[in-house]
Parts: sequence; structure tokens; C-alpha cells
Amino acid sequence: MGSPFDTDCPKCGKRAPIVLRGLESRCAACGAPRFLLGAPTVSLAGQPSRWGGAAASLAGLVVLVLGLSGSAGVWFLLQSIWPTHAFGWALAVPMVAASLLFGLVLLFGGRRLRQSGEQRAQQVQLQAVKSLVEHRRAPLTAQEVAQALDLPEPEADALLTRLARETATDVTVDVDAQGRVVYDFQGEERRWRVLDEQAADEEEAAAAPAEQRQRR
Repeated sequence: MGSPFDTDCPKCGKRAPIVLRGLESRCAACGAPRFLLGAPTVSLAGQPSRWGGAAASLAGLVVLVLGLSGSAGVWFLLQSIWPTHAFGWALAVPMVAASLLFGLVLLFGGRRLRQSGEQRAQQVQLQAVKSLVEHRRAPLTAQEVAQALDLPEPEADALLTRLARETATDVTVDVDAQGRVVYDFQGEERRWRVLDEQAADEEEAAAAPAEQRQRR
């Protein structure tokens, strides 16, 4: 059996992520209603890892601050009571070592967890943009992508730029009358199709007089 997060949209047939609009979940490509657990969600992808990473980093800071300050307090207290003995060092050094160990493990682990969540979110967002581009097969602006996927416009522009770099041989970039950057991911294909149609029309126009002369 396949994963419930690996299904196609029943309307457009694309394996596109889901966009949440209020209480509704819709296909990122065609906008049709979809089951919430039928695919990764654009706005929620990677969030558990990022929240967990933030919590782990915060816990690491707390361990470091409390552990090191507690070690210093124990050292001062014991050394003030028994200045000629090493009781303070005997307790403070293990506390410092344990605080550094657990605190740094939590900090670095939280950082890696946040990075993993950010990468997952970018992957799902990029897949949503790809699905939207494949479905519409028309020039798109960052504003249109942001509205369709419920993303901030700068993030949508960054995703379009990244996708354009990955498909640099097919995409064309232009500026419309409002000064917005327009991405056409079928630009080269569309251009060659227009050129082929123009060439065919020219051949037909050139062949027409010859046929008329033969008839005469």
C-alpha cells in the first residue's frame, strides 16, 4: 500500500502538495478540493522539525546557562567553606563537563533539526511551484504564484528563480507593462512552435503561386 502522503489529485492527476485556505485544503496545481492528508501541505511542511529544533536549541541554552552558573556557585560555596580542600573542584568540574556535553548536543541537534525542517519546507514549496507551472502551462509572475500557493511574494519569487535556474534551457524571463518579472517555463518550446508555424505558413504562401501557375 502506498503512503497516504503520496497520492495524485483526483481532478488534474498531478502529485501536487496541498494549500490550506482557511479550513479548506486544495490542490496546489489546479485548486481542486483535496483530502488534507492526501499530500504534504505547503504551509505546514517541515514545521514539526523546525519547532522541535527551536525547542532543542532553547533547552541547550538553558542547560548551558544553568549548568555553568550552578557549577560556579557550587565551586565558590565549597571553596569558601573548605578553602584548603578540593571539594569545590571535585563537584564543579563534573558539573561543567556534563553541562557542556548536554548543552552542546542539544544546540547542535536543534540546529540540524531546524535545517532539516527548512529543507523539507523548500522541497514541498518547490514541488508546489512545479505542479502549478505544469498545470497552467502559461507565463507566471511571483504575485500569481504567491496568491495561488498562499506564500509571501518574495518567497514565491525566490522559488521561481530557483526553478528557472534548474530549467535554464527552457525558461524565458521577461518584464510586463507593470514592471513585474514574468517567468515562462515553456518559453523556448512556445517560441520554436511559433517559428515552425511561421515557416509552414511561408512555405504554403510560396507554394500557392506555383500551384496556380500549374493550373493555368
